[in-house]
Amino acid sequence: MSFPPLKSAARFLNPSDVLAQVGFAPGMRVADFGCGAGDWALITSRLVGADGQVCAIDVQDAALSSVRSRARMEGVLNITAVRANLELPRSSGLADVSQDAVLLSNILFQSRQKELIVKEAFRALKPKGLLVFVDWKKEAPLGPSRELRLDERAIKELIGREGFAMVKNIEAGMYHFGMIFTKN
Repeated sequence: MSFPPLKSAARFLNPSDVLAQVGFAPGMRVADFGCGAGDWALITSRLVGADGQVCAIDVQDAALSSVRSRARMEGVLNITAVRANLELPRSSGLADVSQDAVLLSNILFQSRQKELIVKEAFRALKPKGLLVFVDWKKEAPLGPSRELRLDERAIKELIGREGFAMVKNIEAGMYHFGMIFTKN
């Protein structure tokens, strides 16, 4: 299933195209870590349907306000916006093994404590839950400073150390790369 890009979606990365490769199903519980303005959360909310739940988590109040406002305007009732610093253990407020999937889109390059964010995802995911990772390619000519980005090998190692197994690479556009992992 594919949705038209949201108006505020970055033109370099289409969340609808990426999420179409994941296989979300009605009724799933998904956490969007570092949700920003909510593009990924809003699309995910449609994919998991009225019986599903999306927890949009960000450290910035302005981002969460945007998510709430956009959800209200679109009549979306299955998104909960939560303020949390994901670099702190258990900060998401999610129950242990409560989520079917966690999205990490353009968040790890922003953190100096990447492993703590991945640990929080692991804690919240059900056994065999999915970790959907998307971030800037190390060599992309656009985006944040290259010193902040990790290449695919480093991401595989980081996420693998925290107890995940790689499932597959996913297409994420010219400037990003994506991967799906499962909780062992």
